[in-house]
Amino acid sequence: MRARMLGGALLALLAVTAVAACGGERAAPDGPSVSVTTVTTESRTEIDAAVGVCRQSITSAAVMVRDYNAFVARLNQTHDYRRIDTEDRYARDTLDTGADLIRQALTPDVPDDLAARAHDFLTATEQLSEQIGQRHKLALNKAMDDWGARRTELIDACGEFLPTGVN
Repeated sequence: MRARMLGGALLALLAVTAVAACGGERAAPDGPSVSVTTVTTESRTEIDAAVGVCRQSITSAAVMVRDYNAFVARLNQTHDYRRIDTEDRYARDTLDTGADLIRQALTPDVPDDLAARAHDFLTATEQLSEQIGQRHKLALNKAMDDWGARRTELIDACGEFLPTGVN
C-alpha cells in the first residue's frame, strides 16, 4: 500500500514537471515590456492631469458659488444694480479668476472627455459673468441654471478620477 502511495506521489510530481516543461507555466520575463511601461506611464500622466483639473474645478466652483450667492442675495434685497455696492463686481471677478485657474490646470494630458466637460463649464462661466456685467436680471436665472448643469456634469466626470471624500 505504501508503495502505491509513493508511486502515485511520484507520478503526480512527474506530471507537474512535464506540464511545466511543456509550457504550462512559464517563468516571468526578465523585465517589463516596453508597451506595458508606456501605457502605464501615459495613464498615470492622464490621471494626474485629470486630478489637477478636478481639484481646481471643485475649489473654483465652490468660491464662485459663494460670491454669486452673495451677489444674488444683495440684488434680491435692493432690486437695483445701482444699490448693490460691489457685489456684482466681486461675483464677476470670482467667476473670471476661477475660470482662469481652471484653464491653467487644463493640459494636453487631460483626458478628452473631461477636458470637454471643463470647456463646457468654462463657457457657461463666461456667459454667467457676461449676464452679471450686462445687468440682465431676467437672464441670470437661465445663465445660472446652465452654469449649474455644466458644473454638475464636470464634477460628476471628476468622480472617475477622485476618490470619495477628496476635493
